[in-house]
Amino acid sequence: MYILITPEELEKEFIEPWKLNLIKSVHIDYATNAIHGWFGDNEVIIFKFNNYGFVNDNRYNSYRLSSGQAGITIQISLS
Repeated sequence: MYILITPEELEKEFIEPWKLNLIKSVHIDYATNAIHGWFGDNEVIIFKFNNYGFVNDNRYNSYRLSSGQAGITIQISLS
């Protein structure tokens, strides 16, 4: 399964920093069911799967994530 998250779907306060390439080290955190990244010296939540009614559970899958100016693409596959 592929998921594409556009910059406009990020948490509002991180849309501009994303477009300016200021958010680094993007990753999924299963404990918060969200995508985190580093903005300056702070780890921040930039996208919440819960807002879309989706629970990402790593007991049954693995993922590959790529990110760039167009957004975040996640490939989820069965473990």
